[in-house]
Amino acid sequence: MKIEEAKLGVRVRSLRDFNSVPKGSIGVIDEVYPDGFMVAWDIPIGILPKDYNGFPGKFRGPPWFYSNVIRDGFDKETELEFLEVISGDDS
Repeated sequence: MKIEEAKLGVRVRSLRDFNSVPKGSIGVIDEVYPDGFMVAWDIPIGILPKDYNGFPGKFRGPPWFYSNVIRDGFDKETELEFLEVISGDDS
């Protein structure tokens, strides 16, 4: 993955195993920061892995905040090699 591809809405595939995210999993970049971004993984909802928190209830905010979506953060400078782009917004 290239740094210029790290944009909101870009779909990615993991090129290695992460904690509770198997190699080959697909997700979408759902938050972007100056130095990094977050990926929400398309993994069936189940029991969250150790060290992950769910927030069930009627919270205001994005769906990942109150659901059991597994999300991981990535550094734009050092962790792009762990992901490949499978589609995205070309605008």
